[in-house]
Amino acid sequence: MYEVKIIEVKNLTKIYKQGNEDVYALNDVSFSVEKGEFIAVVGASGSGKSTLIHMLGCVDKPTNGSVVIDGVDTSSLDETALTIFRRRQIGLVYQFYNLIPTLNVENNIKLPVLLDGENVDTDYYDELLSSFSIKDV
Repeated sequence: MYEVKIIEVKNLTKIYKQGNEDVYALNDVSFSVEKGEFIAVVGASGSGKSTLIHMLGCVDKPTNGSVVIDGVDTSSLDETALTIFRRRQIGLVYQFYNLIPTLNVENNIKLPVLLDGENVDTDYYDELLSSFSIKDV
């Protein structure tokens, strides 16, 4: 059976500067995730878990290496293309959810669709609200 790599991380490195010193948050990390596969990122505090998630979510860029998501090398995208790719292809749920405080629940959920200039599928929207038990929020 042919497996499809949905994520491929190659030689991923992220270096932060701390004064004159290089601090390696990630150092030459490589792995892949097949379509339908579930993974967990675990490790001690400071081991690079959040940095890795930020790289996979395209909210931060690696110092070296690449993140390929569904065949797209995200390092080849400019900021505009990366923003659109992130909006259309990636979903992150932050530990301390990052909603836009001036928008209500409805508008926070609809915002990515509206930013794409598309019409909101009201049936799908209602289904989402019901499945998360927030229809009356």
